This record gives sequence, C-alpha cells and structure tokens, in this order.
Amino acid sequence: MLLGVAEEVEQAGRHARDARGCLADAVGLLDGLGEHREPLVPTELRRATDELERGLELIGAGEQRIADIAARL
Repeated sequence: MLLGVAEEVEQAGRHARDARGCLADAVGLLDGLGEHREPLVPTELRRATDELERGLELIGAGEQRIADIAARL
C-alpha cells in the first residue's frame, strides 16, 4: 500500500513539474510579445506559478515523509 502511495505522489510531482514548464513557457511567450499599455501576463498566471511552486514544495515534503516511513518498516 505504501508503494502505491509513493507512486501516486511521484506522479503528482511529475505532473506539477510539467505544469511548471508549461506555465513558464506561457509567461515567456507573453513577455516576449513586447511592451503594451497593460501587462500581457495576467496577475492570475503569475499567482498560479507561485502556488504551483508552493505545491511542489509540499509534494517534495510528502515524498520525504513517505521515504522516512518506508525506512522504518
């Protein structure tokens, strides 16, 4: 059962890292379009990037916790 949880958390990390790359690509593309009256990168997109980073930290902590539990078994 613990192995299944570890695999799910690992998969969540992969998906989150993929999403981080997609968000970075989107921000880079919009930033690369030049100056405009209003910023082309919505505040929500930057906020989503920040939240994703926080989520990745939590996933990493979860992975570590699972490894600690597995080591004790």
